[in-house]
Amino acid sequence: MDSDKIEPEQTEPVQNVVNEDIEKSDMKIIDNDLKKEFEKEEGVSELSLVITEDAGGFILLDFEVDEDMKQEEAKLVTKRYYERLEKEYSDHSIDIQARKSGETFVQETKEVK
Repeated sequence: MDSDKIEPEQTEPVQNVVNEDIEKSDMKIIDNDLKKEFEKEEGVSELSLVITEDAGGFILLDFEVDEDMKQEEAKLVTKRYYERLEKEYSDHSIDIQARKSGETFVQETKEVK
């Protein structure tokens, strides 16, 4: 079946669709020294760093590691940046994920309530 040919009976109507602009003032993508420093890490690529101020503050750091990086190495990198983010943003929840081939390889989290 072609992806551009959808059978009408396979779709369902969507109700309560909100057609308003999303307020993005409470969300910011940081491109600062931390991101630049992290990009210099050996064996690390495809970095995504998002820091939000809404909902109490949340930090999401995802990065891809090389195929030959061992789990212990990825844990060290993850831990180093987790400690730095925790120090700089102590009131934020933190989720750091090192991925290998798109799958979570190492994860470090902290939830602030």
